[in-house]
Amino acid sequence: MEERKKTANTIIIVVALTFLAKFIGFFREALLGSRIGADMASDAYIMAFYTTISNFISIGTAITIAAIPIIVERLTLKGKKEAFALSNQLLNVVSLLALGLIGFGFIYAEQIMGFLAKGFEGEKLILTTNLARIMLPALICICITYIFVSILQSLGIFGITSFISVPANIIAIGFLFFYAKDYGVKGLAYVTLIGWILQFAIQIPFLHKAGFRYKLTFNFKDELLRRFFKIIIPVTAVASVNQINMLLDEMQASNLHHGKVSALYYAGMLYLAIASIMVYGISAVMFPKFAENAVKMEKRQYGLFVTSIIKMLIFVMLPMTVGIGLLSKPLIRLIFERGAFDSEAAMLTGMALSLYALGMMGYAILDVINKALYALQDTKIPVIFSIFMMGLNFLLNGVLAKAYDVAGIALATTIAITLGAVGLMIAFKGKVGTFGGRKLLQSLMKVAFGCLVMAFMVILTGKLLDTYFTGAGLSIKILRVGIPSFVGVLSYALVTLKLKIEEAVYIANTFIHPIINKIRRKSLI
Repeated sequence: MEERKKTANTIIIVVALTFLAKFIGFFREALLGSRIGADMASDAYIMAFYTTISNFISIGTAITIAAIPIIVERLTLKGKKEAFALSNQLLNVVSLLALGLIGFGFIYAEQIMGFLAKGFEGEKLILTTNLARIMLPALICICITYIFVSILQSLGIFGITSFISVPANIIAIGFLFFYAKDYGVKGLAYVTLIGWILQFAIQIPFLHKAGFRYKLTFNFKDELLRRFFKIIIPVTAVASVNQINMLLDEMQASNLHHGKVSALYYAGMLYLAIASIMVYGISAVMFPKFAENAVKMEKRQYGLFVTSIIKMLIFVMLPMTVGIGLLSKPLIRLIFERGAFDSEAAMLTGMALSLYALGMMGYAILDVINKALYALQDTKIPVIFSIFMMGLNFLLNGVLAKAYDVAGIALATTIAITLGAVGLMIAFKGKVGTFGGRKLLQSLMKVAFGCLVMAFMVILTGKLLDTYFTGAGLSIKILRVGIPSFVGVLSYALVTLKLKIEEAVYIANTFIHPIINKIRRKSLI
C-alpha cells in the first residue's frame, strides 16, 4: 500500500507539472492563433513545423523508450560511473546521426516539401521550404534533450523532465506579444529553434548535480549500445504514429482552401496536449515498473497488472473524452478566438477537436500497451499495428475528406487510432494469456454510466449559461467552459463514488478524505 501511495504521489506530481507546462503551451498556441491566424503564412509555418520539429519529437520519444531500460540495467549492475559512460556513448552517436540527417534535409528540403505539401505552390511552397530549413537544426537539440531526459528519469528524477518546455514557451510568448508583426513566421521559426536549445540546457545543472559529466567517447562494441540501435528504429516507427497521422491530415488538408491546415493543427495540438498530460504522467512513472514486473511476474500476472493500469486510464480518459467533445467549441473560442483567429476559424477548429477527442481513449491504451510490450522485449506487435493505423488513416483521409472536408480528416484519424487500440489489446491478450476482460468490461460500463450522467449535467449547464449569459467577452468565455467543467467533474465524482468504482474510492480515501479531516481538525483548534 505504501509503495502504491508513493507511486500515486509521483504520478500526481508529474501530471501537475506537465499540466502547468501544457497550460503555458496552450497560452503560446492561443497567441499563435491570434497573431498569425489561419491563412497562407500560418499554413506554411505549421506544415514546416510538422515535417521537422513534430516528427523529430517522435524520435526523441523513441530515444527515451529505448534508452531508459538499458541505462537502468547498467546503473543497477555496474553503478553510476558505467551508466554515465554508456549515456555519453549514446549522446555522441545519436548526435552524429542527427547531424547527418540535418545535412540531408538542408540539401533536399525543396523536394521533401514539394512531396509532403502537394497542395502548396509558388510563394507558399517557397516560404514553407525556408521555414523548414530554419528549424532543421532542432533535430540535434531534440536528441540531446531526450538523452538527458532518459538519464534523469533512470535516476528517478521526474520533476524537471516534465517542465523543460516552459522556458521555450515563455520565449515564444514574448516573441508573439512584441515582435510577431515585425518578424512574422520566419522570426517564429528562429524562436522555435532557440526554444529547443533551452530545453536541453535547462537540464544540465540537474545532470551535473547527479554526477554526470560529458565525455567525447565512442564504444561501438558495447552490447547495450548495440541493443539500443537494434530497437530504436521500430520504436521510432511506433512513437511516430500520432505525429505521422497528423502529418497525413495536414497533407490532405493542404489540398483544401487556405486555413484548413491551420484548423487541423490547432485542434490536433490541443487534443494531443490534453491527452498526453495524464497519459505521460502515468506511463512515464510506470514504464520502469513494466520492465521490472515483466521479469518478476508470470505472463498472466503481468497481463492483469497491465489491466489495472488500463482501468485507471479508462476512469480518467473516458470522462475527459466526453467533456472535451461537449465543450470543444467554447474551449476553442476561449483559447484561440481573438485577433486574426475569427469565429469561422474557431467553429472549424472546434468541430475538428470534438472528432479528434473521440480517439483519446485509443491514444491512451496504445501508449500503455506498447510500453508493456517493450518491457517484454516485443517490438514486432507495436510496429505491425502502427503501420496498420497509418495505412488506414491514409486511406480514410482520401475517402472522408471528399465527403466531410476537415471533419472527415479528423474522423479518419480517430477511427484508425480506435481500431488500432482494439487490435493491440487483442494481440496483447494473445501474448500474455489474459487481460482481465470481464473486470475491464464491468469497470467500463460503470465509468460509461458516470460519463452519461456527467454529459447530461454538462449539456444542461451549458444551455442555462447560453440563456442567461450572452456576449463574446473573455469573462463569458471563461464561464462557458469553467462552470460546465466543474459541474461535470463533480457529478462524475459523486456517481463513481456511489458506484464504488475502485479508482474513485482509492483517490477519495488516499487524497481527498485526509485533506478534509485535516481541515476539520484545524477548525476545531
